[in-house]
Amino acid sequence: MNAPASGPAAEPLVSLLMVARNAAAHIDAALLSARRQSLRRIEIIVVDDGSADATGAIIRSHAAADPRVVPVRGHGKGLAAVRNLSVTAAAAPWGAIVDADDILHPRHVERLIALVRRTGADMAAGNMIAFGSEIEPALFASGEGWRRERMIGHAEFLASGRTGRGAGVQLGYLKPLFRIDALRRRGIAYDTRLRIGEDWDLVERALAAGLSYAYRPEPTYYYRRHAASTSFRWTSADLAALVAAERDRLAAEQDAALLEARRARLASLEDELAHSEAVACLKARKVWRALAPLLRRPRAAGLLAASAREGLARRAAAWRRRHSDLAAAVPEPPPRVLVCGEPEPGSPVAIAAALAAAGGHGVRQLGAAELADPVATARAGQGAALVLIAQERLADAAAHAIGDGAAFVAAEGVRHPLVDIHIAPHTCGNLLALLTAPAMADAGLASRSRAGVSA
Repeated sequence: MNAPASGPAAEPLVSLLMVARNAAAHIDAALLSARRQSLRRIEIIVVDDGSADATGAIIRSHAAADPRVVPVRGHGKGLAAVRNLSVTAAAAPWGAIVDADDILHPRHVERLIALVRRTGADMAAGNMIAFGSEIEPALFASGEGWRRERMIGHAEFLASGRTGRGAGVQLGYLKPLFRIDALRRRGIAYDTRLRIGEDWDLVERALAAGLSYAYRPEPTYYYRRHAASTSFRWTSADLAALVAAERDRLAAEQDAALLEARRARLASLEDELAHSEAVACLKARKVWRALAPLLRRPRAAGLLAASAREGLARRAAAWRRRHSDLAAAVPEPPPRVLVCGEPEPGSPVAIAAALAAAGGHGVRQLGAAELADPVATARAGQGAALVLIAQERLADAAAHAIGDGAAFVAAEGVRHPLVDIHIAPHTCGNLLALLTAPAMADAGLASRSRAGVSA
């Protein structure tokens, strides 16, 4: 049930670059998805930056199982500095960013490399599906302009850097693949002042230096949103660093066509900083002090009002969940089984699905038409304990059934990097143990593997 191990690649083509700090809740699933990549010529550089939880132990267990996983000790000098450390440790000509709480489609790296080879680009990114325990999976970059493969120019990328509501698709959230030596030749590294927005900043300066950036519309990166995400815990110090960096860029900007976009980004960051300062004052019960940043940046008052509305809506929803007699009366749903494709009667997948249904476990089948929509597949598969692949040609589509706890199952003879378990008719019953075995929340497939559950 472990991800397939591989011998060390003498010449890795891509270094997957991961930074982790107290990421034990999710890093197991992230590393499993990295090790499942169809492009085998990879190394996985994992920097543990002083974690106080089980992150280090999880990294070491993956390194013991797969020599392509390279643990690196962080130095605690901040996220951007640790990103630089991961790039320095990379042995491959290409580097790809993977956050420790996200998940990759098994063909993520393969398809990005195909894109840069086809276009000659120095950097590339694919669309993403945002997901989380409290949100429905959704396509990150939606709309007509994001449904086709294309190049992203400097002006467009810079314009996407505005923050706040109505800012459009913020391209800095996309996780880039980049040509490492191209960055090194131009002296481009992560700005060590930054704790947030560091990927956007790196790509923007690379574009300003003349590097090219390709985009592909199929989502192969799954971006987890949760309360502990760095992207959603902006502090005033984080924003002040972004403002300082952008002021430096604005002062040095010589292209008149880019000045407006850079000024708009700076203004939005200053609004966010004023909003953050006002919130901090209100939390400290220093109401009058909260007026100063709001008077300095009047638009921040709108951000504050919107935050208040969102906070009240979350509290109201939580209150309704706690006090709903109906919710209290509804038992926890049984683990779900997702069947991808039409299984042949009497096949191992058909038998496994029938046994699960007979055992009282919810079973849902997705046909080829439904599997053609990655977001619909992600929604159907989120929370599933088993994903049964009925037809080998649908395995790539089935990979969109994201979820830390999902074990992917296929009949013997199906060879796909996603498949964890191969079954024959006489071993199907063993899968039922996976539906009833306790597993840590968000700990993923490896926790059940270590518990000795197998088919």
